[in-house]
Amino acid sequence: MKLGNLSILILFILSFSSKFTCGQDSIPADFCISEEEYKLYNLINDYRNAMNLAEIPLSKSLSFVAKTHATDLVTNRPDTNTCNFHSWSDKGNWTACCFEKEIKDKSCMVSKPGELTTYTGYAHEVVYWENKEANAERAFDQWKETSAARSLITNFKEWESHSWNALGVGIYKGFAIAWFGEDPDPEKQTIVCGSQKVIVNKPAEPKKEQEMVSASSGRFYLIYGSFNDLAEAKKQLAIYKSQGFKKAKIVSKDNKFRISLSDYSSMEQASSAKKELPSKFKDAWVLTF
Repeated sequence: MKLGNLSILILFILSFSSKFTCGQDSIPADFCISEEEYKLYNLINDYRNAMNLAEIPLSKSLSFVAKTHATDLVTNRPDTNTCNFHSWSDKGNWTACCFEKEIKDKSCMVSKPGELTTYTGYAHEVVYWENKEANAERAFDQWKETSAARSLITNFKEWESHSWNALGVGIYKGFAIAWFGEDPDPEKQTIVCGSQKVIVNKPAEPKKEQEMVSASSGRFYLIYGSFNDLAEAKKQLAIYKSQGFKKAKIVSKDNKFRISLSDYSSMEQASSAKKELPSKFKDAWVLTF
């Protein structure tokens, strides 16, 4: 079938658990990220900032892994009918592997950051592909509209217990890849190609969550539960936090104390989050305040 200019998104998320020793090869001294890759990095963090989430430091190591993987996918095509885009060829200084949908042995994959760099922490990968030159905005827009990717980017659902301390990006031909790591990158700075920009790997201050909101902020709150008594509302708040809703808070308005499971900068974001809630929260609703 002729695809023409049809853009195709293929998204995968893979958890890496790579507590390894230093990589076999160091990152080349002249390694840098492009302006387009830096734009992708900023789009991800701008989205997180809009949701009151901490900025993720730019990772030179994970950016190198992302760019290396994108280049391998374009040049050597390790993906086949049975091997997806998490696969790696046998054409480089890494362990080759065919990553299938139902693969049980992930040992080949979990070694990649440790094989290629000195980064030895946990990392998670998203991959975007289209049949023309990929760019930051199209890749990010698709990730934002895809539940699995959006949850990873915003630490939602199964990612709430994770904390991202390193973000790597890579774009090559039709591929755009982002890696999210739990450990800080030992590499302390990243250069943007063709400019004097040197991005320092400085851990961001985590956003301090308010336990109660009583002044209008124009945000969109995902509400589940309303109380007349503040003490009762605080008890329920503690229960929801223990269930994984780390950003839950009390919204005080019109003499009512409502429980917000999470809050967002737009109705679109809040409505999308509502769809992803467990079925027992099906009666949750959005309050603008």
